[in-house]
Amino acid sequence: MIKTVIFDFDGTIVESGQVVFDLFNSFADKYKYTKMPQEQSDYIRTITFKERFKKFNVPLWKIPMLTIDIVKKYKEEIPHLEPIDGIKSVLKTLKESGFQLILVSANSQENIKKFLKLNDMEYFDEILRSHRFFGRHITLNSYVKSNNVQRENIIFVGDEHRDIMACEKSDIKIISVTWGYDFEVLLQEAQPDYIVKEPLDIVRTIEGINK
Repeated sequence: MIKTVIFDFDGTIVESGQVVFDLFNSFADKYKYTKMPQEQSDYIRTITFKERFKKFNVPLWKIPMLTIDIVKKYKEEIPHLEPIDGIKSVLKTLKESGFQLILVSANSQENIKKFLKLNDMEYFDEILRSHRFFGRHITLNSYVKSNNVQRENIIFVGDEHRDIMACEKSDIKIISVTWGYDFEVLLQEAQPDYIVKEPLDIVRTIEGINK
C-alpha cells in the first residue's frame, strides 16, 4: 500500500521548462558549450540528459557548477512561474487523504519554498535536495534508510527519463507524467511502472494501487 508520495519539482509541479532552457543557454559562453537552438527544443525532449550534454558539448564534470549557477539565477524567475494546471488540487487531495508528501529536487530549498508559498501550495512534509544530477537514487535510498520506511509503501512522481532510472536503482515504483521536460516517447523507452497524461490521473493511479 502506498503511504508516501515523492514528487519531483521542476516540470512536474511547476511549469519551468522554458526558464531552465533559457538559463542553460545563458551560461553557454561561461562554460564553453554550444547553445540549444529553440527550434530544436522538441527534439531535445526526446533524448536523455546525457545525450543532450554530449550533443551540446557539456562536459559532465562541469554540471555541478553549472547547476549551482542555474539555481542562483532561477530565484529571479520564481515570481513569474506558474504551477502545472491541476497539480495544486492533486496535492491537496493527497494531503487530505493522509499521504506523506515529499519533494525532491536539484533546485534549492529556498527557491522551492518561495514558489510553494507564493502559490499557496505548502502541502509537503519534507523537501529533499538532490545534490548529484545523476544521483537521485542516492537521495531516495538515503530517505528510505533515515526514515525507516518500506520501499513498497513509496511511489515517485516525476517527468524525466532519469527519474525512471533512479527509481529502478532504488527499487521504488514511479508514475511518469507526460507534461514535463521529457516527451512521452522517451519516458516509454525507460518503461516506467505507470504513465499519466493529466494531474488527476496521479490520484486515480494511487487509489487503484491501494484498492
